[in-house]
Amino acid sequence: MIDRQQTGARVGGTHRSEAFVHLDATRLRADEDIPFDLYVRNGSNYMLFRRAHHPMTYDELKSFRAKGLSEFFVDARSKKALARYFEQELAVRLKDPRLALDEKAGFLMEASRIIMDDLFAHPESPETLGTVRTLVEQTVGFISSGRQAFRSVIRLCSHDYYTYTHTLHVEVYSVALGKQLNLSPNFLQKLGEGALLHDIGKALVPPEILTKPGPLSPEEWQVMKQHPQLGIDLLSAQGPLDEITRWAIIGHHERIDGRGYPYGLARDEVALPGRIVALADIYDALTTNRSYHAAARSFEALNVIKDHMLGGVDADLFRELVILLANNAPEW
Repeated sequence: MIDRQQTGARVGGTHRSEAFVHLDATRLRADEDIPFDLYVRNGSNYMLFRRAHHPMTYDELKSFRAKGLSEFFVDARSKKALARYFEQELAVRLKDPRLALDEKAGFLMEASRIIMDDLFAHPESPETLGTVRTLVEQTVGFISSGRQAFRSVIRLCSHDYYTYTHTLHVEVYSVALGKQLNLSPNFLQKLGEGALLHDIGKALVPPEILTKPGPLSPEEWQVMKQHPQLGIDLLSAQGPLDEITRWAIIGHHERIDGRGYPYGLARDEVALPGRIVALADIYDALTTNRSYHAAARSFEALNVIKDHMLGGVDADLFRELVILLANNAPEW
């Protein structure tokens, strides 16, 4: 039940859903300090459920979930506080021996979604590289802890496409593929950072191009094809980029047959990080719902790559991806 003494009046219907960020209710713990207001949705309106810094008891959370309510909402103006909360909690939750593996995987994915949502809203922030580095450390550590950990994560990869969830999926697939190749921990870390940031340059593409529902004009397509280099320029202004990270970003749309962009590199000109992220990027694009196609199952997506795209991707990496997913994908 909504605590009106602590919550106040109903939020007016003039608020659009984009003004709020959804939050899985299972990610909150009883009796902990939550530094942002929590809302619940009633139709198109949002009701203030709990003021910031008013911890909920175990019984209150249990009652909330018992009524079939599964999510809270946070005012988008509090995105930064929400992201910082999840950054601080992530390491604690992943190390908690009381939590089941699936719970840890769920918190990792939720934390990553929220943190990347905030980063894409503020791509020029000087905190971007440090935040991503910490997030990748946690992801690599969790995935490297065992096959069941990776399976727990991959089961949670959503079929819905959003730029920030797509980057998270690409990171997961890239790191897992790199681990299967027995790449060094440092390589996995830098590869994961590049995968997570591979589309950050889209934040500098005009929104009328980025969200255009129909085909892009030749001029618009030329602008869109610059997003890998725009990402490099944006991040380089914040500090030096490792070459592995740089290649993961600049090479994710290059193709070994020379038909990619932004530079039309071919064969060995496309370094390994670019090849890995390119393949992960294609696979995730095929297995998520987009405006122009429905999500494909793993086997279907891999067949599309084999039949129509194999000339542009690394055949050896593709075989490793098939093995990886055959052993771990829940909906093969």
